[in-house]
Amino acid sequence: MVMTDTGRSPPLAPPIDPGAVWQALVLDSGSAVAIVDVDGVVRFGNAAFDRMLGLDSGSSVGRRLHEVFPPTIAEERAAIVREVATQGQQRTLQGMVGATWRHTTFRPLGTGPDGKATVLIVCTSGAEDARSEDGAPVATARTHDLGDLSMLTTRELEILKLIARGLSTADIGKSLHRSVKTIEWHRVALGNKLGVSNRVELARIAIRAGLVRLDKA
Repeated sequence: MVMTDTGRSPPLAPPIDPGAVWQALVLDSGSAVAIVDVDGVVRFGNAAFDRMLGLDSGSSVGRRLHEVFPPTIAEERAAIVREVATQGQQRTLQGMVGATWRHTTFRPLGTGPDGKATVLIVCTSGAEDARSEDGAPVATARTHDLGDLSMLTTRELEILKLIARGLSTADIGKSLHRSVKTIEWHRVALGNKLGVSNRVELARIAIRAGLVRLDKA
């Protein structure tokens, strides 16, 4: 038994309040949090989850993943939900959602009131490679949601990646066998489409989206 300087036992810590833990996860962590059942229906989605999908707060509840994600993204995520719900094993996936590189962990949560298995989904943003709890690399998604970046041409995406790597206009031109004038024209077009005015902001967009990570997938 641990004793204090006064010779008295320290007061016992209060019992853990599951409600407080849930509120900390949903409200304080800044992560997108959702509960999805084995059929791919969203049972719960916090405000960050809805913002990630470009939805009004609370509007994801009751909808299927195929209604809130692009088709290919929804199919891959729904398959993971079914796997985690039926096999009871955690999965972690990294990939682009809404033009942001995100780490998404799927954990078995048990059955809901209707007896259907559910999965807890926690999604955080991060440009670096994700690691699982044991330090091993996690899976990279086969499909990615480019969000606003989907308006860019293949060439513009390529130039955006090179900007994120810190290459100068001249170096990008050499890499793509194009003139400096052509690359600068593309850079201006990128800025107009993405609503930014300089290379630094373009690089931030590319890094946040994980465009360089896609080359490793």
